[in-house]
This record gives sequence, structure tokens and C-alpha cells, in this order.
Amino acid sequence: MTQLKNWFATFDYSHLVLGYGSLMNADSRQRFSDIQHQGVMVTVEGFYRAWVTRSWQEQQTYVGALPEAGATLNAQLIPTPLSPALAEREKDYTFAQVSADAIATDFTPDAHDYLLNRLADKQLWICQTLDVHPAAPEFPVSQTYIDTCLAGCLSHGGQSQAEAFVRLTRKWPAHIKADREMPSYPRPGRVSEDEQKQIDQLLREVSHD
Repeated sequence: MTQLKNWFATFDYSHLVLGYGSLMNADSRQRFSDIQHQGVMVTVEGFYRAWVTRSWQEQQTYVGALPEAGATLNAQLIPTPLSPALAEREKDYTFAQVSADAIATDFTPDAHDYLLNRLADKQLWICQTLDVHPAAPEFPVSQTYIDTCLAGCLSHGGQSQAEAFVRLTRKWPAHIKADREMPSYPRPGRVSEDEQKQIDQLLREVSHD
């Protein structure tokens, strides 16, 4: 509870974004989108994550969120103004409003109730995919994008959150572009060699489709 109170004391924004991809990585969002606040790990009910967001400009495929009853995805609740930098980063998505009732946590009941009460006068947004296209050879998924997402999970939620990302993400491509030596993803988080090894092991061992 104290951590949540301290977190809310760090900002006075009326908007929060549910980051479920590269926005989960603090280094990436700080350096490339000037989003300085820490996020809180949550589960979002009523949406699923999949490799379906095609960036025609960047010629890559990213994760996107789509509504589906009974589906869930793990995300970070991130306070931020809806700035031009964020809009540019999320230009292949539309901002869909999410009810605080769709937020689940592993907090104690008191802490969870406190979170929902504090969110009552806030607006929560998730970036919903505009145009659904699975990954293709000419629009691949880059390893550095996966690294950015999973390193964010590892640093903020640990192994269990990284495993949840892999397990809950649909339409994994048959082939991933190996670009660690020269990143194709334009907003990569700084990922250590140890984290890369941990990510490689996760992708081998955690079931995903």
C-alpha cells in the first residue's frame, strides 16, 4: 500500500496508458518518448496481445491489443500526458479507453481497492491495433523489439511477468529477425547480454503460439 501511495504522489496526470509492449521498458520509453514515471504491473481483462500491428513506415510487425471477452494480457500502468511524442510512437494504433474495473492485480485486497479508488477520476487508455496483419517476411518481428519488451518485464515484474508476456501473446512468427548487432527496431531498450540469454531461454521453454 505504501508503495502505491508513494507512486501516486509522483504525478498529477489525469491520463494513464496501459503499456503492453515496448512501453513496458523504462529505458526505451524514457529515452525515446520522454516518459519518466515508473509503471505498475497489472493484468488487463477483455483484451489479448498478438503480433498483428504492421508498421508500413518502419517495415516491421509489433504486438497489438484487440478486444475479446475473457482474454487477458499483462501490462504496466504508466502515468503520462498524451503528448505528441507518445502519439508519434503509437501512430499505428488508436487509443481505446479502458475501465478501471478491467484492471486485475496480485496486490492485497486493500491495496487493490486503493488502486481502483485512486483511478476513479483518471482515464485509462490502451493502444488498440488499427489494421490487423500477422507478421510476414517483408514485415518481420525484430529480436531487439522482443528484447525490449521482455527486458521491461524482467526488470519490473521478474521472470513470472516475462513468462506471462510470452504465454499470453498470440500469433508468434515462425522466424524472428536477428538484429542484435544492428537493431532494426528504432526505439530499443538497452538490454544486457545476461538478459539476452534469459530471453532466449524463455522463448525456447515457455509455450507460445
